[in-house]
Amino acid sequence: MSRDRRPILAAAGALALAGTLSGCGLIGQPQNKSAELSEWFTVTSPVFRDGKDLPTRYGCTTYPGGQGKTPPLRWSGAPADTRSFAIVMDDPDASNGAYVHWVFAGLNGTANALVEGARLDRTVEGLTTGKKVGYAPPCPPKGERHRYRFTIYALDAPAPFKSGASLKDSLGAIAKHTVGRGRITGNFGGQRAR
Repeated sequence: MSRDRRPILAAAGALALAGTLSGCGLIGQPQNKSAELSEWFTVTSPVFRDGKDLPTRYGCTTYPGGQGKTPPLRWSGAPADTRSFAIVMDDPDASNGAYVHWVFAGLNGTANALVEGARLDRTVEGLTTGKKVGYAPPCPPKGERHRYRFTIYALDAPAPFKSGASLKDSLGAIAKHTVGRGRITGNFGGQRAR
């Protein structure tokens, strides 16, 4: 658990999760006219429902039963011209502002699912708010309940940034190439997850 949760840089904060791209959580205006609000697609999970609790195993290991795995995700209805997918997982309830836990891109545009604990070959990962590459599982301070948003972006290009890219650069590149998106939100912490 990171007690030193720094807010995203001012430029990235406005960019990153403030909703300037029709609530999708990226900076700037869409470069593609098709990336309007009507381009939202459906995201589900076989282990939790939108707005409900994430099972404990998906939390950090400081929680009893936490294994730090990525949850399985499924999506449908992405635009036909999708060349690749990116996923951003963030916590909008972090004490110092939205905390990005995971940024990756380069998932094949024909994909429609991510398995539990996925090992993502041929993809790239950007830095998180904690300035690390890779997935940081939900880990709110004890007694706090936070929302964790898994936003899947349909892109009109292959992975638009290099591994280790800064949060500002990776989110900006995703925003530039977004043609559609979908989201599922799970809650974790506070009460015992189910």
